[in-house]
This record gives sequence, structure tokens and C-alpha cells, in this order.
Amino acid sequence: MTVKSTAQDAARRAAGAPPTAVDATGELRSLVLWDQKIVYVAVGKAAGTSIKWLLADISGQEPTRFRRGLGPAPNRQETVHRHTLWSDVTGLHELTDEQRSQISPANGWFVFSVVRDPRLRAWSAWQSKFLTGHPVQVFERFAGEPWLARVPESADDVVEDFARFVTALGGAGRARIQSDVHFQSQWQRLGRGTVPYSRLYDMSEVPELLDDLGHHLAQHGHTEPLVLGRENSTPLPVAGRLFTPEVKDTLDRVYADDFEHLGDRWDFDTVLTKEPQWSRDAFRDIAARVAAGGQIADLSRNAKQMRSELRTELRDLKKTARSNAKTIAQLRATRDARDRELAKTRAANDTLREQLRTATTETAELRARNAALETALHHRTLRGLPRAVLRRVRRILP
Repeated sequence: MTVKSTAQDAARRAAGAPPTAVDATGELRSLVLWDQKIVYVAVGKAAGTSIKWLLADISGQEPTRFRRGLGPAPNRQETVHRHTLWSDVTGLHELTDEQRSQISPANGWFVFSVVRDPRLRAWSAWQSKFLTGHPVQVFERFAGEPWLARVPESADDVVEDFARFVTALGGAGRARIQSDVHFQSQWQRLGRGTVPYSRLYDMSEVPELLDDLGHHLAQHGHTEPLVLGRENSTPLPVAGRLFTPEVKDTLDRVYADDFEHLGDRWDFDTVLTKEPQWSRDAFRDIAARVAAGGQIADLSRNAKQMRSELRTELRDLKKTARSNAKTIAQLRATRDARDRELAKTRAANDTLREQLRTATTETAELRARNAALETALHHRTLRGLPRAVLRRVRRILP
């Protein structure tokens, strides 16, 4: 979920108003738990998956709900990032100005994020998104890029491929790579200092985060212990050998904002002394993940294609149904008009039949009267008249 700076935000800043949760330039990925008065802003590769699952539990999300999407995810843990599938949890950008103005630690809100040494974050993101064959980054979004990692067979392969990636990140490939939020500046992802955080925690301070969050939730009736799972585990621990002077200098330059605003949190010297502890089993694990990522990408692609085809068929069926409905309506109108004409014809026929019956009855009566008259004339009234007179009378009578 994202929130962008607006003209209202700029006006508030110009007027010297205190920063609000949406007073930021750039985009923020955020989750707002209104009932619990919690806002979490995620920067990517800083315990985000684990924290989102914790917030999903706190807000009563059904875990299977996140599996409904067709987007490729390397495992079920990452499905929690499908923000559109969260129920009754919004992003900052979905709130009204009045609602957003209420979000402040001074109003009892717990607004937080977690940050990480940019060099370790870049290493972790490179592993999970590229080295282990993420279905989206490797097989869709960045497919074919020359700096993508090979399936490693040795420590040298890993060191060389990470260095090649960092070179691209610091050079011509920077804009493209940083279109992925996991490689953007954390200071940018945090809103460049304009969000009223209760606290920004370092990865090493996650236990303190859980204590503070638990204390906050206790004020809202949530007393269950908070457990943070370890999600998105990477197969290779960090080693100092990765950070050659060239690699370190490039990362320092790319993430200069982070070091300027957050750099007092990290001591990298201990990292540089670590030796690689990368076993053959770890390399086999990477190969298996890459193969699985490719298969997941294929399945997702096929599922999306099937969904697209089904939607096309459904649109065609709806179009045919609408056309058929129009034809049926026309046929029914024609039938109704014909029925009305038939009814009129039947009524006219009935009238004619009645008139015919009346005429027939009247004709029969006239014939009977004529016959009676002829008989009377013959037997009584006209008896003895000359035949010539009788004939004249009969011609006159109908």
C-alpha cells in the first residue's frame, strides 16, 4: 500500500504545521491497524515479512486468505505481502485527511519501522531476490539482465556475482534495479523523516520493538505474548570477503542518504572480519530454490494465461448472452404483437359468427313466415282467386 505527497501536505509543511503520517514525498508501504492504533511502514529486507505476519495475527487475518492470489511467490510466507488481500487493514493513502491528522504518538498511536545496515540489506536482498531465483525478479521482471547471478558452485562464484551486481547498482543499472523497493534508500522508503514515528528500530533492536509493541497493545486489551517468526531465511550468512573496497565504496555512495541520517546505528567492522561459512549443502539448497522459482514462475504464468483466457471467454459469453437476450426480447415482442393481432382476429371472427347466426336465424324465421303466408293464401285467403292474381301475389311476396 502506498501514500504519495499531496498539495495539502506541501501546504502544511509551508505553514510550519507538525508532520503527519502522510506528510511525505515518494511512496510509503504502510499498514494501518485502526482499532489497535498501530502504523507500520515497511522498507523491505528489514524483518518486514515477520512483522507483517505478526500484525496479521494481531488484526485477526485468516492466513489462508493470502494464498488466493495468482502472483508468483517462492513460499507461503511471502504471500503476506499481498496487501489487497488484507481484511479491515488499510494503507495511509486510503484514509481521509481527518483520519490521517489523528495519527500521531501524541494521540496514543504506535508508529514504527525497522531499518538495517544498507550493506547487509543489499546482501540480503540480493540473495533472496536474485541468487535464490525469485520467481518474479529472476524469471520475469529482470529476466535476461547480464548482472543476474548464476547458480553458484563455489564461494568465488558468489563473491564475483555479488560484486557484478553492486557494480550495476552503482552504475548504468541503478534506476532499473532501484525500481524494486528492496534496493531503494531506506530513508526514502521511510518518508524522508516526515512521518511522526514513535521510534525507528534497528534490526538488532527487534526485541525492544516487541516489548514496546506489547506494552502498547496491552492498553488496547491485547495481552497475548508476541512471537516474531523468522521468515525469508537466506542460505548464506554474510562474510567480510563480499565487501571489497570497490563494493563497499559503491554501496556507501548508493545509500548515502541512509548513512547520513541513520548511519550512527551500525558498526560494520565486525562484519568485515567474518569468514565465509558456505557449505556444499547451502549451494545445493540454492540450486533447488532456483529450480523451484522457475517452476513457480511457469505455473504462475500459465495460471494467469488461463485466467486471461477464461476472462476473455466470459466476456464473449456475456456478449453472446446480451445478444441472445436482445434477440429473445425481439422475438417475444413479435410473438406478443402476433398474439394481439390473433386476438383481434378471433374477436372479429366471433362477431362475424354471431352476426351470421343472427342472420341465419332471421332468414329461417322469414322463410317460415313466407311458408305460412303461402299456405294461408292458398288454403284460405286466396282460395277461389284467379290463377293470374295468385301468380302476381307470389311475385310480390319475398
